[in-house]
Amino acid sequence: MSSDEENEEPAPERDVHETLLPSLHLSVLGGVGLAEQLTPLPASLSQPPMSLPPTGTPGTPSTTAASGIPIIVEESGSRPRGARAGDLIGSRYVVEGQLGRGGMGRVLRVRHQVLGKAFALKLIKAPIATDPRIREMFYREARLASALTHDNICSIVDFGQDADFGLFMVMELLDGQTAHSRLRTGGRFAPKVACDIMWQVCEAVRYIHSRAILHGDIKTENIFLVRGASSRRTVKLLDFGLARPDLGKGTGSVDGTPEYLAPERIKGAPASPASDIYALGIVLFELLTGKLPFTGELDEVFKQHLRDTVPAPSKQVDEPIDERADEIVARATARDPADRHPDVAALMYELRTLMNMLGMEIGRRRPGPTADGGRDRRDVDHKAKAAGEIFQWVPLPLACVDGLGKVRVANQAFLDFIGVAGDAGGIELRDSGFCEVCPTLLDDLQTVLARHATIKRVIALSEGGGSAVEAAIVMSPAPSTTEVTAGEIHLALHPLRSLPPHKD
Repeated sequence: MSSDEENEEPAPERDVHETLLPSLHLSVLGGVGLAEQLTPLPASLSQPPMSLPPTGTPGTPSTTAASGIPIIVEESGSRPRGARAGDLIGSRYVVEGQLGRGGMGRVLRVRHQVLGKAFALKLIKAPIATDPRIREMFYREARLASALTHDNICSIVDFGQDADFGLFMVMELLDGQTAHSRLRTGGRFAPKVACDIMWQVCEAVRYIHSRAILHGDIKTENIFLVRGASSRRTVKLLDFGLARPDLGKGTGSVDGTPEYLAPERIKGAPASPASDIYALGIVLFELLTGKLPFTGELDEVFKQHLRDTVPAPSKQVDEPIDERADEIVARATARDPADRHPDVAALMYELRTLMNMLGMEIGRRRPGPTADGGRDRRDVDHKAKAAGEIFQWVPLPLACVDGLGKVRVANQAFLDFIGVAGDAGGIELRDSGFCEVCPTLLDDLQTVLARHATIKRVIALSEGGGSAVEAAIVMSPAPSTTEVTAGEIHLALHPLRSLPPHKD
């Protein structure tokens, strides 16, 4: 053995164990050899940074046993008051006026106090917001919805709870009207317009279904027709995957809007892709005819869905409608889910045939008022797509999480790192191998939010055969200027150096 080998310091011992990583062992570095390279928390932060009062204390936060979602326990008879112009919601949204009311609550026009940008903010009704089941659904589904990006989906940019006004959700502010309002004031749509609206709605529903998310309340009130400078009609789908009030039926309950509910849901079955397709069929009928197929008192509407066949649209209007429209509506609204289109793509295939027969060119955008305006829009689209592609495919694991370790969005490298396939939305880090690698991770996330400061940790990734790589975990609070991730944590992993081989 050479003198150099005799003087070489032994490699630090590592407690290596299996995790969810497919071909990688992970360990937290141990021993004095690398202790100095870690970035420890200050002694004052060694304990969890936040402690909650005992459950049930009036007016103070507590958590549900099932999900850990913060809940405000109100004093007896206490309810959030209505928001008025000038009020501040969520410490950052100034109320400017009311835009409307919906099944879940009021919709307000607000302006972000720092950004100066206007948004639409929905305040959830107190009877709904205080139901623990509804609250849990609200938080879970709002996180999923806010992680989605699609041209035909209204973006959810923020959500949370205000001590004075209760649960709220913030959306992009749209200029226009709902298809429901347009039908009430202008009557039925021309077949070409109805098909164009339907196509864009289907694009949105196909997108959310591909990510294992159901809408559950597709209706013309949730289809928004955007008014813009371009002559191109743009449709936005609203309010998908969110908690809604119950509609009583016997001893059970169903969620949604009665006129659009599939028969199996009336019988108590949960929402499914097939029930969304049924609602799409009702919407197409309504767009073409200007009315709903089933109306009346709640029980009567339920009976019609269970007993009757949706009429052919062509029989409901004086002007001719292509029989293919009748066929699409009939198949989509079949009482047996097995007889409906197997998925939204199949419905769109038949809709495309109808549109071709009407002389419509699908996907060709009409030019805007100026060539420069069109070029500007293309430049913005390309920049957004480029940013999305860089995030998705950069080899460094990147993610955005909340203080409880629930993932909002993550790139492919992060999914590979924690050994998860598919969409990242809703993943709990506590259920992955990440917490084995960094035992302080969940406490660190809470500290980042409490102190609004970046925390760095150093870990070792053992690749087998005694070789290992040192990597840094960087947890940073999202800047207050971010529209979507404000109040959450940006998380990144970065390799630092190769470590000396582990010697047995």
